[in-house]
Amino acid sequence: MHLPDFYVRGEIMKKDKDENGRIKLMLIINPHSGKRKLNFSTGKIADIFDKGNMEIAAYFTSPEYNADYIVKKHIGECDIVGCCGGDGTISETISGIMQSDIKKPLGCIPMGTTNDLARSLKLNTNSVKAAKTIAAGELSPFDIGSFNDKYFVYIASFGAFTEVSYATPQKAKNIFGRLAYMFGAVKYLHKIKSHHVKIITDDRSCEGDYIFGAVTNSTSVAGVFKFDNDDVDFADGKFEVLLIKRPKNIMNALGTVLSMFNKSYKHDNIIFFHASEIVITSEESLDWAVDGEHRNDGKSINIRNNHCAIDIIMKKHGKH
Repeated sequence: MHLPDFYVRGEIMKKDKDENGRIKLMLIINPHSGKRKLNFSTGKIADIFDKGNMEIAAYFTSPEYNADYIVKKHIGECDIVGCCGGDGTISETISGIMQSDIKKPLGCIPMGTTNDLARSLKLNTNSVKAAKTIAAGELSPFDIGSFNDKYFVYIASFGAFTEVSYATPQKAKNIFGRLAYMFGAVKYLHKIKSHHVKIITDDRSCEGDYIFGAVTNSTSVAGVFKFDNDDVDFADGKFEVLLIKRPKNIMNALGTVLSMFNKSYKHDNIIFFHASEIVITSEESLDWAVDGEHRNDGKSINIRNNHCAIDIIMKKHGKH
């Protein structure tokens, strides 16, 4: 990984202002993210970055110029890539970093509806505190996934609850937050359909009828379920793989869902394991939600873990 010479993993070493100049921060802002939109204090944040010896170049996303386009075009002009937005904006930003010839550390100011990725990483969702982390935090490695020829950050899923994550209206997300996903799950529960798939990983294979499948690097699954923190390591080179078998009847299906909401994976219908490479083939093309966005890549999907592919700026241990 090519990092500026004033970075070491685990610590950010400041440039000497007089000798080397200011640290260049490219800040990508999604002006439409989440319930709060841009109601954070720009003055306070600018002051934090100024005191942190940072020079800011701000870029606003639009339908024509999304975050990964901005990153690929301007990453050579900065020392740190900053992202102000929700999970989708963070995912786009990381995709841009992964597609670039050089890698730069990522700092996040989470401003989304549910902030699943931010909460999984324990990133501060207070914008001022998040800016302070970017200015004075430390680097932590993070695994990034490949979904065929694209990148993803925290989840790729198919089946029963997948449609909830990309079909729930943005207006409902903005008003109700996480509850919107819960309402969506209930709405789509009666549409449960199984998919016959074959799964081959680096150390196992299985085949069957599943109503839901997910490959994740997050403590939150499809905005609906949760993993225990002890089950997730963001830099171990492995994904968490969750499969839910076709239920025998509606009561069996409801019991499975309840088990998931309670973060218990010991139900007979639930398969849970870790893997670094997964090939999934199906009898029909599957609709996937990849970091909350709809994808349909045909009947064969190759998912690979890119171990410690990027560094994310986190708060220092013991700091709040």
